[in-house]
Amino acid sequence: MRSLRFRALVTLDPDTERTSSAVRRLVVRAHRHRPEGVRAFNAVVITDDQEPLRAGDTHHVVTMTITEEEALDLLRPGDRFELWSDHRLGHGVVSRRVFV
Repeated sequence: MRSLRFRALVTLDPDTERTSSAVRRLVVRAHRHRPEGVRAFNAVVITDDQEPLRAGDTHHVVTMTITEEEALDLLRPGDRFELWSDHRLGHGVVSRRVFV
């Protein structure tokens, strides 16, 4: 199982609780132009500035690490996604894939 990394810009909903860490396990929900095709991926989300995500943050740069190969089909540059924990936290757009 290999790690896939993606850079993205995320915006958190105004009622989201502040995270206590710059590293967080979240669920990334993505779909390819069909609501019935929604796919959820477990991800480690790390903020690039090492600051915790805060409610109402806009265009926060993050790196997402996902281990499921199917993510390559659903998380291409320009693709939109949602961030979830127990509920929706926000949304984002993939800027690029990171090769390591």
